[in-house]
Amino acid sequence: MIKDIAYTAYPSDSVQKTREWYEQMLGLKFSAPYAEDGVEKYNEAQVGNCWFSLMTTEWIGRPAGSGVGIMFEVDNIEDTSKALKDKGIAVEDIYETPVCKITSFNDPEGNKVSLHQITVPH
Repeated sequence: MIKDIAYTAYPSDSVQKTREWYEQMLGLKFSAPYAEDGVEKYNEAQVGNCWFSLMTTEWIGRPAGSGVGIMFEVDNIEDTSKALKDKGIAVEDIYETPVCKITSFNDPEGNKVSLHQITVPH
């Protein structure tokens, strides 16, 4: 049945502005946008073997700020968290589990973005 994840998409009122934020703050590199009437409606960035996408709220059928499922893997969550705080992003305290560390913050649309660092390979 299911063999892979094609992509994940977060809702956005302004794909262009939100894309620019992800590029500047997280260093993601997005492909060429899909636009209609000069308005960016969709864009995607390859992250590892997967794709993280931004899509207009009208296309995704969900309000901006309702995205909550992305967990970006990082090598050093403490350094990444500090770098984001230095850029003015309100990053939550790091939470440690027996196998990983996690922290979260909001993108400019209010979507929840999480960072994950595996500490015990499984």
